[in-house]
Amino acid sequence: MKILVTGNLGYVGTVTSEYLKNNGFDVFGLDSGFYRNCILTPIKNEIFTKNKDIRDVEVSDFAGFETVVHLAALSNDPIGELDQNLTLEINYLGAVRTAEMAKKAGVEKFIFISTQSIYGISSSSDELDEDNSIKNPQTAYASSKWRAEQEILAMSDQSFISTALRPSTVFGWSPRLRSDIVFNNLLLTGLKQQRIDVHSDGTPWRPIVHVLDLARAIEVCINSDSERISGRSFNIGVLNGNFTVKQLAEAARECLNRIPIAFKTENIVDPRSYKVSFERARKELGFTAKVGLLAGGTEIVLESKKLIWQGIDLMDRKTNRLLQMKFLLENGLVDGSLRFK
Repeated sequence: MKILVTGNLGYVGTVTSEYLKNNGFDVFGLDSGFYRNCILTPIKNEIFTKNKDIRDVEVSDFAGFETVVHLAALSNDPIGELDQNLTLEINYLGAVRTAEMAKKAGVEKFIFISTQSIYGISSSSDELDEDNSIKNPQTAYASSKWRAEQEILAMSDQSFISTALRPSTVFGWSPRLRSDIVFNNLLLTGLKQQRIDVHSDGTPWRPIVHVLDLARAIEVCINSDSERISGRSFNIGVLNGNFTVKQLAEAARECLNRIPIAFKTENIVDPRSYKVSFERARKELGFTAKVGLLAGGTEIVLESKKLIWQGIDLMDRKTNRLLQMKFLLENGLVDGSLRFK
């Protein structure tokens, strides 16, 4: 099967592309290249990548592909707040355009990678399901993803099957590692300063999923019967994987020889809190995540120590998306619309 992965040069896209290729799929990529050089370790099984912005895609870009996995986006809340109009343009309008062009090209299946950030701040103590829960996006990133998801799912018909995966906050090792997501950040800051700083009182809920498990969930969707996924969304995460930030910090501490934890409540940077149900994915897709916090965290620590011993700073722009975007802007490599010059 011939598959196109948009955003294949990102944190998740790098792992997903390699995973799918290793499992026998004919995989190609399409990426604007923001994070092309943000690479820490060699990629063993690289794929051919077309360098293109999703705002500029045409029908011809999707000719011959059976499935499109759409990961390309401005990839987290701080970047999304840089320019909310650009976030809307890329994450919403660009995503919808990508689906429209794919549909016109005859692509059979379109897998949109959404986000659980659409749940935002939930006052419910119950685990939120896909359809009946209140959507309460708090940021431009979350809002743009939610709008795109609704329009893309509405395109689904007998000849074009669209589905959305809503992953928990992702963690785990990638050749293009990110330090700006919660569990990775707790581990990497802990490694650097021998203290884990938590910028909250630790009570907010944060579901998590390992990056390789997300790649596995994508593979399950690729192989699923169309009727099962058409026009539907699926929360992706670890069963019983709703953790408080305090629990995540304690897990990071276990991976780091029980270094101290400091809770800093004077500057709470992320107010989101929600608990999510993963029963639909388990029952209807047969998907269960495999990698837990301690196994995934230990891998990050081991791989990171190898690089730290080589003098590599794992908290610089190579792992921080906002720092990388500011570097591209300040050095004139991209213009104000985030297009390469």
